[in-house]
Amino acid sequence: MLQPLAPVQIHYATPDGALESHSAALLDGRAALPTLEFATTGFTLQRNLVNNPAWIDSNWINDTHRHDIRKLAMQFSHCDEAIVYPGIIRGPKTLVVHDDHLPIQVAHSDFTDDFRPMVLNPSRDYAKFLSPLLAAAGSSYARLNAAKRILMLQFWRNTGAINPDLPLAIADASSVPYSALHRETVAQYGGETLEFETFMVNPPATPDAYRWHYFSKMQHDEVLIFRTYDSQLEETGQPYWTPHCAFVNPDSEASAQPRQSLEMRALCLFDR
Repeated sequence: MLQPLAPVQIHYATPDGALESHSAALLDGRAALPTLEFATTGFTLQRNLVNNPAWIDSNWINDTHRHDIRKLAMQFSHCDEAIVYPGIIRGPKTLVVHDDHLPIQVAHSDFTDDFRPMVLNPSRDYAKFLSPLLAAAGSSYARLNAAKRILMLQFWRNTGAINPDLPLAIADASSVPYSALHRETVAQYGGETLEFETFMVNPPATPDAYRWHYFSKMQHDEVLIFRTYDSQLEETGQPYWTPHCAFVNPDSEASAQPRQSLEMRALCLFDR
C-alpha cells in the first residue's frame, strides 16, 4: 500500500467563487508509477532527453522544442496529427510576461466538454488563437472536423531547481467524479481573448476523497504527461479531465528556490 507523503494544503474554488484550503496527504507518484494506467488516472511520467535546451528562451521553445513535442505527442498517443500550442513558461514574477503565467495554486483541469465544439467552430473567439496554429502546421478546420477523436495532452517539465517552492500536484482522474467539478469561463488568458471553459474542483467532502500525487525532484530530462480532454472518453462517460495545481512545498530549503517550469500542449487528431 502506498504511504502518503507529508500533508500539504490544496486550494479549491467553490461554485460561488470562494476559496477553501484543505489538507491533502500526497501519494508518491514515483512509487505509484508502475501501477498507474494512463487511460484511468490521466497522467504518467517519462524520461525525455532534449538536445541543448534553452528552457527560458521562448523562441527556442516555439521554434525548435515544438517539433520535439509534436514527435513525442504522436509517439505517445499514436495519433495521426498533433498541433502543438506555444509553450508557457511559469515561474516567479520576475520571469513571466503575464501574471496568468504564475504557478496556478487552485485545483483545476484546463478544459470542459465545451472543448470539442469550441475547437471545431471557426466562429468562436478561440479561433483567433487556434487558426494561426492550424495554418502553421499545414492543417485546417476541415481537418479538425473530420477527426474521429480529439485528444488534448499537456507536457509539463520542471526546468529550474529540482526541489522548488511551488511544485505540481496531480490528481488521479478516477478519484474526482464529474459531480466534484464546476465550470468557469476564462475570458482572457495571457493577454489573449480566448473565452474557454475550465473545470474547477470543488472542495472534497472527506480528506481523502481525491488521490493527489507528487513526483518529487523532477529532473530536466523528465516530462509529466497528462490529459485535459479526450472526446473518446467523453463519449463513453469516463473522466477526460486530470485535475492539477501548484502547492507550497513544506521542505524549508524549497522556499529559496522559486519554481521554473515549462508546459506545452498538443491537440492530437485521430482519423479512425
